[in-house]
Amino acid sequence: MARPPLTLIAYGSLMSGFGLAHLGTLPVVAARPVRLHNCRRGFGKVSQYGDRLAMILEPVRANEPIGASYVDESRDERDGIDALALTISLDDFTRVAVREGYLADAIQTLAARARAAGQSVAEYLWQQLVANHFDRARYRRALFAAVEYTSPHYIPHPVALTGTEPALTFLAPGLEGSGSDGVTPVRVATGVTDCLSAVEAWRRKPNASQLDYFAMCLLAEVHHISLADVTNGLDAEPVLIERLRERLDRERGNEHARFRTALCLSEAAYTNAFTQAA
Repeated sequence: MARPPLTLIAYGSLMSGFGLAHLGTLPVVAARPVRLHNCRRGFGKVSQYGDRLAMILEPVRANEPIGASYVDESRDERDGIDALALTISLDDFTRVAVREGYLADAIQTLAARARAAGQSVAEYLWQQLVANHFDRARYRRALFAAVEYTSPHYIPHPVALTGTEPALTFLAPGLEGSGSDGVTPVRVATGVTDCLSAVEAWRRKPNASQLDYFAMCLLAEVHHISLADVTNGLDAEPVLIERLRERLDRERGNEHARFRTALCLSEAAYTNAFTQAA
C-alpha cells in the first residue's frame, strides 16, 4: 500500500532554491506559503555544515502548539511569520530528516508505529504532543522511548495546520533537552541557546559561511516569503548590508528557476501558489 505524503514546514534555508540545492531534487505534491503562529524564529544552532549559526524555531507560549495557516490574499502581516509548506513523500521527508541530523532508521520506526496505529506519521506525533500537554521536554522523552533515538541537532515536531492534518517541522533542542539525558543538544554544548537576529548572528560569526547561509534563507523573499522577523536592525551593520546585497545579487537571477527545478514545480503551479502571496 502506498504511503501517504506528509507536509513539511520549512522556515530557514529550505525556503529557497539556493538552499534546496543541497538536497538535489525534492519533488513535491504541493508547495504553498504559510504563516506560523505562536513561535519565534532566529539563528541559534551551530551548523553541521559550516562555521555558521543555522535557523531555529521556538514556541512563544510553551503550553500551546505551534500553528500554521495557508497564506491567502487577506493575510495580516502583523500576525505570525512566513514559512513554506512542502507536501512530500515519506522517503523524501526522511532525506530531509537526515540532512537535519536525524537518523533515517528512526523515521522508519516512527512510520511503522504510525501504521500500526492506523495513523500518518504526523498524526502519530501530534497524538504524542497532545498527550504530553505540548511540553517539548516530555514530548521528546516520549519520542525517545518510542524509537530509542534522539538527535542533538534537530528533532521532528508536529505543527497544527489549519483545515487539515498536522504538519511536521524540525526543532533544534535547547535547554529543555533532547529527550535523553545522554544526548546533549548542540545549542547547549556550544553555549548558544538564544534566538538571534541576523545582526546578532553576524556579530558572532562574521564569515563567508554565515553570509552564504543568510543568502539561502533570504532568497525566499524572491517567492514572497518574508524574513523581516530576523532582519530587523540591519541598518546597524552597513558592512553586512553591502555584503548581503552583493551575495544576493549573484544568486537572485537564478533563484526562480532553481526553486522550481528543486521542487519539480511547473510554471503554472508555481505561479498559482506564489504570486497569490505577493
